[in-house]
Amino acid sequence: MSRSPKMPISRDISVKNPSLPDAEQEELLESRSSPNLVTVMGFDKNDVLFRSDSVGTVQWRDTSGEIVALLVRLRPDIWGFSKRGDDDWPEVLKMYGNPDAE
Repeated sequence: MSRSPKMPISRDISVKNPSLPDAEQEELLESRSSPNLVTVMGFDKNDVLFRSDSVGTVQWRDTSGEIVALLVRLRPDIWGFSKRGDDDWPEVLKMYGNPDAE
């Protein structure tokens, strides 16, 4: 199957946000192409709370502080998701859960 010459392979669809200072806008635009970067944002998509390329596990906790879900980097471009109630939850929690707040 051949590609149509009219169909672009990729394109940049980033939109500048005029409410951000130029330095922050450039940092946000550059972060979109950084390999293995995980960004945590607040309610507003421009409210960046945390950014790192070293993230291996993301944990969600309920109101009592117990882990209810995990997102785990299995390989550079492969992530696994598990949640409380899954058949293998006890094993996943034992391997990847961090009891720092339990």
